[in-house]
Amino acid sequence: MTSTLDRRFRSIAGRLRVGALPALLACACSSGDPAAAIETIGRDLFIETYVDLRATALESEDRVLTDEARTEVLARHGVTEESLLTFTDVHGRDVELMSEVWAEVELRLDGMRTGDAIR
Repeated sequence: MTSTLDRRFRSIAGRLRVGALPALLACACSSGDPAAAIETIGRDLFIETYVDLRATALESEDRVLTDEARTEVLARHGVTEESLLTFTDVHGRDVELMSEVWAEVELRLDGMRTGDAIR
């Protein structure tokens, strides 16, 4: 079973990978975004949690993150599914930040695949 969180992150990451940056860049040009005033978890905590969620899914037999495993990972990092979604909602228009975030996530996951884990 794929969660809303997992589908949403895959969708965001996939769009960035297939060239949606021009569309996001157009959105990022707007100023005075009221969402910018919303507090979110930090960039590093988001990355660490997301990498742990993906790694946990990849380590499972069917490569799917179970609800139980998701709950355990989120608790381990002291975050909620909502706090991860809020991070992407608030910072999603910041193309530079999100490009850096997804590049770091990909770097860490690639490092795990090659045995050079960066956590």
